[in-house]
Amino acid sequence: MEKIELLEKNKNKILNFGIILLALFIAFQVYKSTDERINTLTGKKNEELKKNAVLQEIAALEKKIEGYKKVFAEKDMSSIVETISTIARSSSVDIVSIKPIEKETSADYVKLTFLITVSSPNYHLLGNFISQIEADKDVYMVSEVSINSADPENMKEGANRDLRVNLKISTVSY
Repeated sequence: MEKIELLEKNKNKILNFGIILLALFIAFQVYKSTDERINTLTGKKNEELKKNAVLQEIAALEKKIEGYKKVFAEKDMSSIVETISTIARSSSVDIVSIKPIEKETSADYVKLTFLITVSSPNYHLLGNFISQIEADKDVYMVSEVSINSADPENMKEGANRDLRVNLKISTVSY
């Protein structure tokens, strides 16, 4: 009987203790699920930040590519011939002929190739001409050089003994 009386007397305390334990259990479960969601969201946030960094790098590279496309803008034949003629005049080299050889077109670029015959009084001026061609702000590449000197037996005295040079020059535009 004493046990029953003790239970009757402490019934409210036992009930309150049980409710407190149940509330702690529920709070722990809610905390656990919320913590898992927070960790998941933190992971997703970090992934998205990494993706954003990569996208910013890609955007910066695209801007650089656009800048290079302006440098390598498609050129027309007359501007190419004018550039080469100007360089030849400044190098004291005479252009005998300019002949377009081929136009190679791909999805990313256009490559124009010319066969140019020049006359040069000496090797120094010829080297200066080739150097200026390859150092031009537009991209020109000299891929072949064929040098022929005048035949001394066929030359009259006092005649000009210039070098005849065939150059294969290419330029690329986008």
